[in-house]
Amino acid sequence: MPGHDMAGMKKQTELPTMPEDMPGWIGSPGADHLFYKAAPYNWSINRIPKFAKDMYATGVGHAMAYEALVRGEAPTLETKTFDTINWVLNNPPRIPVDEGAISPTFMRRYGYLEKVFDWAHILHFQTIDTFTYPGMTDEQKEAEIERLWAFYSAQPYAITGLPMNMDYLDSFPYSMKFRTDYPKVNGLFWGYHWLQTVNYDMLYRVPVRDQAPQYEVMGARYHDVELYKTDRDFMPMTAEMSPRFAKRFPQIANAFDNLHMLHDNVNDILAQPNFTEAQKQEQVKIAIYRVLATTHKGETAGEGEGKENTLHDHRHPPSMPGMGWMKGSEDDIMWMSGMGWMDMSVCSHCSIPMPEGPFWGATVSAEGWTMMVRCLMCARDMAGETPGRAIIRAATEDPNRLLVMISDDEGNLTSNIKEVVFLEKMGEHPECSGWSRAFTSRAAFDKYVAENAEFKDTKPLNLEEWSKLNNGTPDTYRKIDKPNPYKPDGRTPPPTSSGGRS
Repeated sequence: MPGHDMAGMKKQTELPTMPEDMPGWIGSPGADHLFYKAAPYNWSINRIPKFAKDMYATGVGHAMAYEALVRGEAPTLETKTFDTINWVLNNPPRIPVDEGAISPTFMRRYGYLEKVFDWAHILHFQTIDTFTYPGMTDEQKEAEIERLWAFYSAQPYAITGLPMNMDYLDSFPYSMKFRTDYPKVNGLFWGYHWLQTVNYDMLYRVPVRDQAPQYEVMGARYHDVELYKTDRDFMPMTAEMSPRFAKRFPQIANAFDNLHMLHDNVNDILAQPNFTEAQKQEQVKIAIYRVLATTHKGETAGEGEGKENTLHDHRHPPSMPGMGWMKGSEDDIMWMSGMGWMDMSVCSHCSIPMPEGPFWGATVSAEGWTMMVRCLMCARDMAGETPGRAIIRAATEDPNRLLVMISDDEGNLTSNIKEVVFLEKMGEHPECSGWSRAFTSRAAFDKYVAENAEFKDTKPLNLEEWSKLNNGTPDTYRKIDKPNPYKPDGRTPPPTSSGGRS
């Protein structure tokens, strides 16, 4: 899968033109609201009250900003409108909010757009509801989410689950207008896009009882930092924030990214002071068309040869089908805001390829990012070198029992498995996924040791003993030293509010 020039696409100079096969429903003024797939898990998000309220509040921000834009109140966006949205985000509603009631002018003019937004937001919520529901096994939840995707995809308003070239989608003459002119409000938007993407690894295959404690960490990060970041290079991507979920459900991950890119395109179009209302209507319809599933019917993920940097460029990193092509990408290497260049096919701590199979390693969430690592040692040491609180989610010998460890500001870890036992017998680092593991009990540890003679004299470690170890950055770690593709001069200033590796 070939890469393209690191500098990325140049901005296009001509506005896109109306396609001949625009769906007829886009011209219909009716509301045509669709509703949830009937299921016992609906509204299970309320089992995590703080998370539910924060998610309900995310629908308010865009509605308020869009209403201000279509009413000619753009000069208030960074002041009055920002303050109002910010108040709602910090005093969130306890039930979902009807966006049409907040933005009646916008709804009258762009009701066809709201159909697409509403339907995708329902997919967001029902996916979360499934994960937070205690009445199904992990396998049943995964099967139900596949059915949810089919239910969503059957409607004409569905967004494609194919990876799309994000650099292309951000290259139009109007692109980047909103984030440039209204950085504070855009920061709020991208902040809750962070929330809408980071939550899936918090929930996926995590026991229901262990989900809310993670949100104490995630929610604090969201309100204290993520909502107010104005230095992101690009919007948060699902595979960056929830890599385990994106690998398992790539179509849904891509659909969420394509939805958020549609939001960005619409923001930019509505913020153009020189566009007539007719031009705005036309460009919004074209933006919708670009991401609809019907536009890409019959196309395949991974296709891109001869279509590079076009609407039908569906390349993705070879190891991550749940992410479209990014600016400057080269195979699995992509730029992550706040982290720099990362290779998605290798461990983020030791640069050795990720293991396959049930012992998939672990993820580390800290400072707003989530990274895949190949063993428990890499997870612990990476979390230990990062300031602030961290969450480690790791495989155990039981594929149905995920280990979740949460650190405080001093690095002290707590575990969701009281009897957790660790194996750590230093060996060659490429074999670390064999000699650095977690087990749900001493009996499981003993069984593994009995089956692997090289560990027969290895002492089992409890959480306190294991957490005190630290082997630092491995000799195998390789930093990718290339310029930031999002900066015209190639420089990479230090991030203002997120971590990075040196």
